Amino acid sequence: MAQPIKSAARAAESSLRAKKPEEKLETAGMMRWLLTYADMITLMLALFIILFAMSTISRVKVQAFAKSVSGGFNNVWSINQPPNGGANGSESFNASSSIPAIEKELEQYVKQSHLEQQVQVHDETRGLVITLLSDKSYYDSGSAEMRPETLKILDRIAPLLKRSGRNIRVEGNTDNVPISTALYPSNWELSTARAVGVVRYLVEHEGIDPTRISAAGYGQFKPRTQNRTEAERQQNRRVDIVLLSGSDVAAPPTAEKGP
Repeated sequence: MAQPIKSAARAAESSLRAKKPEEKLETAGMMRWLLTYADMITLMLALFIILFAMSTISRVKVQAFAKSVSGGFNNVWSINQPPNGGANGSESFNASSSIPAIEKELEQYVKQSHLEQQVQVHDETRGLVITLLSDKSYYDSGSAEMRPETLKILDRIAPLLKRSGRNIRVEGNTDNVPISTALYPSNWELSTARAVGVVRYLVEHEGIDPTRISAAGYGQFKPRTQNRTEAERQQNRRVDIVLLSGSDVAAPPTAEKGP
């Protein structure tokens, strides 16, 4: 009996060994292609992130594209901080409202009017700066009363200020020559009074939104150059009208809700 039992056991073992090659299972080594695939996808994602970070976005082109797309859907166009806050969907988009276009138009006006010695336009990090050299052609010495020449220039640049849709800061500056009068005890008061006078005129006579404009007086403490000569002091006696850039772009005021 022992011999038949051993023969049967050997036959069963041989049968199991014969079936094993047919039951092949996937192992971790056979899935290595997934690692290569995952690495490739990760590298492509990193490449696209780097390309996006290196790209520059034109605000004007983005706004024009947004208006065109939304117009096709008969919808009010709006993106993050558009001109006029996107409050009026029927407001026509005007590329000349961009800061470079305004700067170019102002420079042309200054050149055509031969005002190079009285008005200067330049771009800074804080925004577009329109400098009125507040010498005797615009103000009497020690006075904040604007002359007709000053009002004429404000009348000319006011439409451009309104069109920009940006916040405006008017900054008064003086030279380092001390002043002490009953009306202006120091250069602080004189520089502030000149800035406030410009702000009031732009709001009351030119219709600038008062929520978009502010005044600041720096006295003699933000000079453009040294105060060693009269020519240098003349450069420091000025009123800067700054179209603020970046996060200072104007947004429409929110209406107060009733109780």
